[in-house]
Amino acid sequence: MRRALVASVSILLLSGAAQAQMPGPNLAPPPAATLGQPQQQEALVTAPRQVIDDRVAFNSAERWIIPTFYQRVREKQKRAARSKKYERVLPAGITADPAKGEQLPMTLLARLDRLPGPLLRELPPNRPETDRVLVGKNVLMVNTATGEVLDILSGVLY
Repeated sequence: MRRALVASVSILLLSGAAQAQMPGPNLAPPPAATLGQPQQQEALVTAPRQVIDDRVAFNSAERWIIPTFYQRVREKQKRAARSKKYERVLPAGITADPAKGEQLPMTLLARLDRLPGPLLRELPPNRPETDRVLVGKNVLMVNTATGEVLDILSGVLY
């Protein structure tokens, strides 16, 4: 038994020494590298990242809660045999779905539908000077002072 222990220890020591002498795949210099000259790194060309300001965009909780709420409403209506679909039309004064950064007229902003009370109770409170409104099939986050569309959840409503 002692011979087996000595033999296994000597094998481990020899394999460790042999590995230390042999360069591994990550230890060898790259084939194109020359000693003494610093390598120049190529500049990576990437698309500019879109910076979303968390103060003026829907957060991940809102992006999950709002569609889930309307999905539950749809399921309840189907079970109640009232699955009559009402066409969601844009309010008068808007010809197309608003885009992010677009200004809504202040007179129109006052007439837009707000989110229902049960949904508002599930959501975190509104950020200062913002409101969530319904326009067509979309939920918009709008700046109440300027009427600017800050963020859009598209296709949420049925």
